[in-house]
Amino acid sequence: MDNFSNKSDVNVFVLTLKGSVDRQLRIKQALDKADIDFEFFWGVDGRKGPHPLLALYDEPRRMRTKGQPMTPGQFGCFASHFNIWTRCDKEDKNCIVLEDDVVFDAVMLKSFIEEIHQLPAHFECLRLFDNKTRNHKSYVLAEFEQVRVLRYTKGPMSTMGYFLTPRAARKFLASSSPVFLPVDIYMDRYWVNGVVCLGIQPAFVFHDYGFESLIGYNKKNGRRSLFTRLNRELFTLSERLRRFFYNLRLNKRFLGNRGE
Repeated sequence: MDNFSNKSDVNVFVLTLKGSVDRQLRIKQALDKADIDFEFFWGVDGRKGPHPLLALYDEPRRMRTKGQPMTPGQFGCFASHFNIWTRCDKEDKNCIVLEDDVVFDAVMLKSFIEEIHQLPAHFECLRLFDNKTRNHKSYVLAEFEQVRVLRYTKGPMSTMGYFLTPRAARKFLASSSPVFLPVDIYMDRYWVNGVVCLGIQPAFVFHDYGFESLIGYNKKNGRRSLFTRLNRELFTLSERLRRFFYNLRLNKRFLGNRGE
């Protein structure tokens, strides 16, 4: 798929758990009102039994880098997006992924769906929300009628809404092992998965803070050991260095020799 020639060639998935009926009713009403076709994509509830993705989970590495295991919610969230990538790859069809606790600008979302065919093939994955992480920079790569496409030097740390091509899905799948980080952090590691971190401006997907997160986080178990803290710091430093040098490569690719 070199170019997106069919503007209707996109699946809109709403990622949800089967028991989250209130979330489903709310977002269904919003999408129906906007006349946007969509499909509920049933996510994995990490609290309810094992999942095949467990075979890729590297708990020793997780403990070395973070000092505590992934929570069932974090693992279920990763497995849910992993399943979406698998489907995107299998059907060889672009998709838009919305988590069930988002709100959106209906006019802009509909316009984006209609204009997807204008995107060049190397725009493989676009986050549809604001990047609120600190100390990141963004560069404009392209401008369309409604939005500008941005490249981020640091990922936005969220999966609430994104556009995905089969090419990006295959890259995410190919580099996902071992699993030891939450899915949003994994997607942000573009120096590992090869999917350049892109976003749009203005954003049109937003988190609805009226819903409580279903992911869940580990409770703090007191002060971590010196060994654990040292490993965490070394991992963080390594990630920053790898991101920095990969950004230099991307600057040459997209922006000539402009610096960060």
